Amino acid sequence: MGGAVSAGEDNDDLIDNLKEAQYIRTESVEQAFRAIDRGDYYLEGYRDNAYKDLAWKHGNIHLSAPCIYSEVMEALKLQPGLSFLNLGSGTGYLSTMVGLILGPFGINHGIELHSDVVEYAKEKLESFIKYSDSFDNHLLDLEYPAWRESHRARLGCPSSSTLSKTKPG
Repeated sequence: MGGAVSAGEDNDDLIDNLKEAQYIRTESVEQAFRAIDRGDYYLEGYRDNAYKDLAWKHGNIHLSAPCIYSEVMEALKLQPGLSFLNLGSGTGYLSTMVGLILGPFGINHGIELHSDVVEYAKEKLESFIKYSDSFDNHLLDLEYPAWRESHRARLGCPSSSTLSKTKPG
């Protein structure tokens, strides 16, 4: 998946192309995609493909193709107040979009294996909170310690090198 949908110049082009290809089908998913510029989750100097429907990886930092994220969000039928668990949360791009849909009373957990990626995701979230008009942070609790049942979950697909490290034996 990815690559055939968008060769956009900016975030709006990307979303328009995902809608046209029927990857984005609901208003809530569209609004979440429009609220968060995908280019902001790329490293400086690597944004050339930010608005194309392509996966991207540099070291441990990675983003799946936008069509994958839209399919996940549409298939999970996200609603305000639900909980979401993202295993392999990467940069936090998907988790941030999902959080906008879940709203202030939803629970949104991301689990990431690599500490450098966790730090990168924290920086991106802090920047989003600081500069976004789409976010009301008066109910935000970034250190929510209690485990709760998740209504929706997404498991990121690990690379083959990660799989070989985790095989039993």
